[in-house]
Amino acid sequence: MDERTWVVIDLDKFKRNVRALKGVTPGVKILAAVKADAYGHGARETARTLKEEGIDMLGVASIDEACDLKAIDLPIVILSPTSINNIPKLLAEDFIPTLSYYPFAEELNKSAKMVNKKVKVHIEIDTGLGRTGIPWEEGVDFVLQVLELKNLKLDGIFTHFSEPEKIDSDFTSRQINRFKSVIHGLTKKGIRIPLIHTASTAAILNFPDSYFNMIRPGLILYGLYPSDRCIRRVQVEPILSLYTKVCQLKWVPPGTPISYDRTYVTKKSQRIATLWVGYGDGYPRCLSSKGSVIIRGRRAKVVGKVCMDLTMVDVTHIPEIEVGDKVTLIGKDGSLEITADEVAKLAGTINYEITTGISPRVTRVYVNNGRLSRANL
Repeated sequence: MDERTWVVIDLDKFKRNVRALKGVTPGVKILAAVKADAYGHGARETARTLKEEGIDMLGVASIDEACDLKAIDLPIVILSPTSINNIPKLLAEDFIPTLSYYPFAEELNKSAKMVNKKVKVHIEIDTGLGRTGIPWEEGVDFVLQVLELKNLKLDGIFTHFSEPEKIDSDFTSRQINRFKSVIHGLTKKGIRIPLIHTASTAAILNFPDSYFNMIRPGLILYGLYPSDRCIRRVQVEPILSLYTKVCQLKWVPPGTPISYDRTYVTKKSQRIATLWVGYGDGYPRCLSSKGSVIIRGRRAKVVGKVCMDLTMVDVTHIPEIEVGDKVTLIGKDGSLEITADEVAKLAGTINYEITTGISPRVTRVYVNNGRLSRANL
């Protein structure tokens, strides 16, 4: 590899993860979350693979994300609210918007009538997350209002959970019951909505009674678990590895400050390797003097502050190291492994943020059927 920093996405592992999930949830439709560039794994490439694996729908956060995937030929649900200004684009591309407040539904219906279209929509019910959606107490009445809008076709209804990572969460159970009360209220009025989905990855693992007839996995498809508290109901493996290279080596004497603000000073004669990666690539600055990497099958500690484009590590104990050596930031090297979870814990965040934070300037390379290829080639 000539690149300074790159990620490898293993689509063969990705396929195995999808099949493992299907094996645990037979007969349930799947809306796969590929928002935020598939959590940093590459939305186009993963979406193509999801289609090949028979996934039913894709979920994104914005109309721009949907447009990027329109060639995949799968129904695309925009799970976050869409601006009224984007209604013409939404109608032109036949994306499925979320209804979370009435004025948008009204405007969408009016615009759809003008172009003689009937638009599929999903309704979001707020059962306790307190973010977007119709308050659950008003859910039945809102659905009845939407059914009066003749150019809208109610295709789905869903909610988001607040704390599904907690196995014994009474609040999640309460949210499920609130949502069920909405569905029950609609059933009593003879209203049947085709798709009902509430279960993101954590709920898939911890709350099987949240499946209804569709699940909404994200993180688990990419081989990651939301937290250590989740039941390992589905066995998956990470599909992303992050690498860089050594760009400089030098011996420095005791008392030498390393990187900005002199936060690290050598205590003895040390060999320092400079790596072609920094926070501009998505390697968190808060790993300064805390993180570690793997070079030639051994760990090396980050020393000094992580810079925008470069990071320094202590390689005094790796005498055979050379400029150009591959460095593992996330992934396996021999018997050693650095996981996104480990990096996230050191950075004081979650694994989602680590993978989604990998910069667009980092080259994406994909493994598919055992062969390597660059993104978008």
